[in-house]
Amino acid sequence: MIRYRYKKIVCISILLTTLLFIAHVQLMAHPHLFVSAQTEFVLNNGKIQGAYETWTFDRFFSADIIQGYDLNRDGLFDRAETKDVYDNAFINTKNYSYFTFIRQGDKRESPAQVSDFSVRQKNGIASYRFYVDLSKYNGNFYFAVYDYTFFCDFRYDEKTPVFFTGASGKTMPTYTIVENKKYPVYYDPFDTADMTMTYNSWKPGLQTYYPREIHITY
Repeated sequence: MIRYRYKKIVCISILLTTLLFIAHVQLMAHPHLFVSAQTEFVLNNGKIQGAYETWTFDRFFSADIIQGYDLNRDGLFDRAETKDVYDNAFINTKNYSYFTFIRQGDKRESPAQVSDFSVRQKNGIASYRFYVDLSKYNGNFYFAVYDYTFFCDFRYDEKTPVFFTGASGKTMPTYTIVENKKYPVYYDPFDTADMTMTYNSWKPGLQTYYPREIHITY
């Protein structure tokens, strides 16, 4: 009986140690934040004028936003609370090009600014929505949402990653989503949450992420 209890205690100890180790690795490993992205391209007479991006966050980051900024706990973000989110949380994405990249040919750039920012939550899941001006791009271009530090893992919405609204004119734009292996993102899977270092070339220990671009043609 004593031997059985001893074995049981050892098994429980091993199990707890394993679970703690797994939790520790998960806390350390990049990425640290998970985002589902959806893009609404706005048309005027068949030409794309801009895009509304919607980022839907994982439950952990959502909790930070809701608890930190929905001060009256009504489940909504009023004008003052939305401004607070913009000024103290969203604006930091400007330092990372709003995680938004537009490419025509080999020229790749990011918006200098965005507009129409809003924040909402549903069932404890928070999301941002904002507008990117694309009026200077014609015909054939690539639109991508990703984090080049890979602190955030952006995935396009599984059901509806892209849709079009507005006046389509004679020709409706089409899209495909493809990996671009010319612009790899290198990251250290064991970087801690306070590490946002970027790696310009591969070295041992780094892993590779290839940005997925939305290719628009019309």
